[in-house]
Amino acid sequence: MKYYQFIGTLFPASTGGIADESSHYRGKAECKWNFLSRNFFRFRTLISSFFLLCALGNPLIANSQELLKGKVVDRDNVSKTENELPGANVYWIDGSFPTVTDEHGNFSISLPDALPAKLIVSFVGFQTDTILVEKQKKIKVILKSSVELQGVDITARREAVGISTINPINIEKITQKELLKAACCNLSEAFETSPTVNVAYKDAVTGAKEIQMLGLSGVYSQLMTENISSMRGISGIYGLAFIPGPWMESIQVTKGSGSVVNGYESTTGQINIELLKPDVDETPRFYLNLFRELNGNSEINTHFKRTINDKLSSILMLHGNYMGREMDHNGDHFKDVPTGQQFNLYNRWQYHSGNKLESQFGLKLLTDRREGGQLKDAVATGPSGQIYSTQVENKRAEAFLKVGVIYPDKPFKSIGNIVNVSIHDLKSNFGLKSYDATQKSFFIQSIYQNTFAQTNHQYKFGLNYRYDITEQKYNNQPLQIIENIPGVFAEYTYNYIDKLTAIAGVREDYHNNYGWIFTPRFHAKYNLTDNFLVRLSAGKSFRVASLYSDNISVMASSKALKITEDILPERAWNYGFNSTIKFTFFDREASLSGDIYRTDFIDQLIVDAYSDSSSILFYNLSGKSYSNSIQFTFNYELLPRLDVRLAYKLDDVKSTYLGILQDKPLVSRNKALGNIAYTTANEHWKFDYTLIWDGQKKLPVTWEHADHGQLSSYSPDFYIMHAQVTKVFRKFELYGGCENLLDFTQHQPVINSDNPFSNEFDASRIWGPVDGRRVFAGFRYKFQ
Repeated sequence: MKYYQFIGTLFPASTGGIADESSHYRGKAECKWNFLSRNFFRFRTLISSFFLLCALGNPLIANSQELLKGKVVDRDNVSKTENELPGANVYWIDGSFPTVTDEHGNFSISLPDALPAKLIVSFVGFQTDTILVEKQKKIKVILKSSVELQGVDITARREAVGISTINPINIEKITQKELLKAACCNLSEAFETSPTVNVAYKDAVTGAKEIQMLGLSGVYSQLMTENISSMRGISGIYGLAFIPGPWMESIQVTKGSGSVVNGYESTTGQINIELLKPDVDETPRFYLNLFRELNGNSEINTHFKRTINDKLSSILMLHGNYMGREMDHNGDHFKDVPTGQQFNLYNRWQYHSGNKLESQFGLKLLTDRREGGQLKDAVATGPSGQIYSTQVENKRAEAFLKVGVIYPDKPFKSIGNIVNVSIHDLKSNFGLKSYDATQKSFFIQSIYQNTFAQTNHQYKFGLNYRYDITEQKYNNQPLQIIENIPGVFAEYTYNYIDKLTAIAGVREDYHNNYGWIFTPRFHAKYNLTDNFLVRLSAGKSFRVASLYSDNISVMASSKALKITEDILPERAWNYGFNSTIKFTFFDREASLSGDIYRTDFIDQLIVDAYSDSSSILFYNLSGKSYSNSIQFTFNYELLPRLDVRLAYKLDDVKSTYLGILQDKPLVSRNKALGNIAYTTANEHWKFDYTLIWDGQKKLPVTWEHADHGQLSSYSPDFYIMHAQVTKVFRKFELYGGCENLLDFTQHQPVINSDNPFSNEFDASRIWGPVDGRRVFAGFRYKFQ
């Protein structure tokens, strides 16, 4: 297994809470070092146990029995080529030592007490085979299709959105095929055809967007790049716009608490972005994407791949964006889309020694500047004769190194290490308010994976350490945030043939401000049939909220920010159930998936926009706070190459605001999505259409509108349509389309826009689109 493919699962970043020297985050800061001293023996015991397992794990456990190794493939009767079969089930006839093949079709299975013995190999869609094993030698198993057709050409089509029937964790994989259904300029636009993740504007002036999963804000979801948690703190504010769409190979969306290997912060899910890799044949040697919108927004994306030799390869990716035209769709003299530019560079190198050592390292550089607010010719009402404007400037540098050791003769054994460093600088102002911050981060992790005597018993354990220091200024008032968090974790996976898979994990971290953090999590999958499965999950999460960066949208308002007490860290439990069935309907493939998830908060930061129309109150939860999320998704090939997706989601999200249990503001209770995608037989034309229905949302309390009086407490429901057409030529593609075909926009998104420096200005009460219809066209060129 190649390092970049396997170590990606080994190196998810752990995250930590916030240690703040200000009074708002005092928590347990006064006794943190005394607490550490008193608990030193506890942490020392954990570390000692970890290294003891590292020393004993391999010789005493993994090699306690001899192994039979082999490979499972299928053979094309026409071309006579062999295709590897990952995920095939391998076990002895008595059911002992069950295992599955890796991504290259390889397996290792413990030998029974005596030979000869019969080995069973099975895989969905193929005939089960029984092999008589008489001695210990490497074998090859060629499976035959379970259906033999004469005179018919069978063409496999890759799913645009894949739902694994093997993984016990509920993961939805969004492939490049799905990403190309829309313009997908960056990560924030990658979910337009996905019912799982909602993306919405945070305010009406900065262009910042946030995701919502299971009805909760994106701060409760963990955003990662190749399992490195890089979008944390201030980088998470505008981070959705910092990953260009053409750079992405795929996106994995995990619902629920996720694995303990990824840290303790994930409450509602994880979003992991896999970027293009230089040692993958499908990655073109040269790629160019030019994009232009009628509103003036322009983008260029390109990459260059180079293979130095059979061991070393590299890829350089570049992205540029420019928006210079002021747009005012609704006539309120405020820009619908901020002007500005972005430059993004990513250079990565991968090294495969051909033996045991695998490594990769890379560098990312980013600069982004956006200007919003009033048009240049608007009436100036500021105290110094200025117009209301917003400026947001981000500068970021990040470097990473991954080094792993794999064992070709032991495919389940590996050691992985990662180091990640970054610095992010943010400068912003909102009228008369300002918020500046600089965050410096260091992260290191080491993880070991192996099996017990039987390969159906796998385990991982590891150590990680994170250090973050963030210097902030809100209206020139300094605030320092420090994270200093060592941690240890362990995870056990049990697999029984092709029926039951269970993952149990725990981790223990020490936060320099809040002490020990214990995080248990559990996932299980049971296959009722080959195509019908159920999943269960439960897990605990912990995070420390950042008042300003988590809620930066409220700065686009004249409302005062009032912190009524010392803020505690947030703790929550998440429970989930998923059922997926794949079947044929009128001889065509179909699937139906249902999800039920509940999140219960033990402690939570309450951002109260209900109790005072002139202020935003911050205080700790006193009462109930929960989220119930139900989703159904149906996928069906209605006609040859005509795919249909229908989905419905209900989010019931409530929190207690000063003793009253109320709906969470700006969360749609009901949402439905329909998507149709058609490709012609020669694949020269592709057509995509998406219809979204967004239900009512409870709105925050605000002032009366100068022209329209008292505003409604609920938003109206609305429809959004997207369409795109792609023409494929031999070496390039042309595409064009329209987002928000109906040109629907929120009426008067900026409250009291004629007097933005008054005490009754609010641009943060956003429940719908603000930028109107977007017509675009583009060009893609690939050179393999």
